[in-house]
Amino acid sequence: MTAMPEISVDRRRMNLQLLFWLAVKNAIRPFRRLISGYLYRRHARFDRKAGVNTTGVVTLDELGLSPDRSVRYEATPINFFHSVLASLHLNYPTTVFVDLGCGKGRTLILASHYPFHSIIGVEISEALCQVAIENVQRYRSEHPGTPEISVVCNGIDEFRYDGCEAADHLLIYLYNPCKAPVLSAALHYLAHLAGRGMSITIIYLNPVCREIVAKARWLKEVRHGETLDESGGFMPYGVYRSVPQPWKVATETLVFRFGPWTLGKRSFESVSNMTSPLAAESGSQKIPPIFQPTTYQQMRDDGTISCTIGLDRNAIRYVSYRGKRYFIDLLPGPFDDYLSKFSAKTRNTLKRKVRHFVERSGGTIDFRIYRSPHEMIEFRRQALIVSLRSYQRKIGFGFPETREFEANLAEQASDGRVCGFVLMEKNRPIAYVFCRIDQDTVIYSYCGYDPEFAQLSPGTILLFSIIKWLFQQHKFKMFDLGNDGWDYKTMFATGAFKYLKVIWFPKTLCNFVLVIMHLLVLRAWSGAALIRKTSASWTRRVRRAMTRFMPLHRTGTTLGGADVPTILNGVTRRRAPGLPKPRPARQG
Repeated sequence: MTAMPEISVDRRRMNLQLLFWLAVKNAIRPFRRLISGYLYRRHARFDRKAGVNTTGVVTLDELGLSPDRSVRYEATPINFFHSVLASLHLNYPTTVFVDLGCGKGRTLILASHYPFHSIIGVEISEALCQVAIENVQRYRSEHPGTPEISVVCNGIDEFRYDGCEAADHLLIYLYNPCKAPVLSAALHYLAHLAGRGMSITIIYLNPVCREIVAKARWLKEVRHGETLDESGGFMPYGVYRSVPQPWKVATETLVFRFGPWTLGKRSFESVSNMTSPLAAESGSQKIPPIFQPTTYQQMRDDGTISCTIGLDRNAIRYVSYRGKRYFIDLLPGPFDDYLSKFSAKTRNTLKRKVRHFVERSGGTIDFRIYRSPHEMIEFRRQALIVSLRSYQRKIGFGFPETREFEANLAEQASDGRVCGFVLMEKNRPIAYVFCRIDQDTVIYSYCGYDPEFAQLSPGTILLFSIIKWLFQQHKFKMFDLGNDGWDYKTMFATGAFKYLKVIWFPKTLCNFVLVIMHLLVLRAWSGAALIRKTSASWTRRVRRAMTRFMPLHRTGTTLGGADVPTILNGVTRRRAPGLPKPRPARQG
């Protein structure tokens, strides 16, 4: 019996959606004329109610435009425009809407129904530009609350988006407005804006020049499909977005962990920001539009986000973790000044641990530093020896063992972005620390120690040696101790920032259920841990109370001439043979 081929869940879902869509298209085909008539009447009714003229087809000969650069005019289907905007979950007040090739201005009027930051239409034909201006003026006079709409008579490849820098997001709408050379030049300038940090989304209806957009590496397709046009046929469209720096496409995982047990995992592609909260600008990073899960790994907590689950930016906002980021400031002075921050008792404890380790290891501390690509390969080998035995690996935080991590390690080392440290005891690795380097900041990423040598405090000795070495280098500004509030980090740190891990999910039922289930598992474990801690505390109190009020005697009492065991610190004892029986106290 042959085994069934393994098919991913996403591929099965895609195949089912494709089959469903094909069935719908075949079912609609006999009614194309009816649908075409309905759409035409609806668009004509829109023009009558709005008092504008946007319907019909205008050829290139009528417009007097070159067929090498331009295409004929057709108006956008109204249903499509509203449905695609609803699916994008935009944050309208921070978005500038720009229609490249606005024609008679139908999309500009439709866009005015949404609270965009501003609305701009660009059209190269002077005749169509004049019609668009008249339509906009006529519509705004009938609807006084309509926002300002700008119409610019300019080529798509010549428009420079003056004044758009004030917004966080630029939404570009294209309904097959031009030929390939013009579109290529327009995308080139948009790439320049994206490189300056602006978030850009492009809606491309009837994408005749799709291959040009697909070749733009700064754009990623986030949605595609088909819509009905006035002829009763199906017209394709695509939605593309840029990912502004420092955001990157990564794989995030929600782990359903109940204490030491992992109940399950949910991995998903996310646009992630891994900027440390120690960076001065990290709290002011702009959040890109939420077309897919978007994760801010460590957003500095300024107190504005108090609820674990909420609605924000037309998305589900989920705070999956709250913690502190500890750091050591390496600039104020030499290492001796740093040591002076500790109390006399702490300094003596550190010196005693160092002295004990030196005596055990033959008079020296074998502290090794790895930085070059060749050295990092050796570091990985030494770190894995320790990690396989460490407590950190048992709880899921051991040194990465994947081939992908190994392949990237040499590349990152050649760029000076990683370094490693190992503590040896008689040529045997007993503790390791792996760090990333971000300009002048060293980030403490992975660590572990061999539990067989726990009495030597290898983790403390290694961290102490790393800090001393960093102060001696005089090239780093800060040592970022990471996001785990272990006692040793709080002891060595000179400061800390509160931070949040925030994930924005598109508003769907599946995402809402995912967030609720993850939160319930976390709350269940927190409740179980609290009950356990409370019961342990009450047990200790009861034992102390019993010890205080129970009679403690070295010998047993008598009752009718028989020995009765007494309790002494929880151990039953009898009167030793040959000793006289205690005389009862006189009454009265």
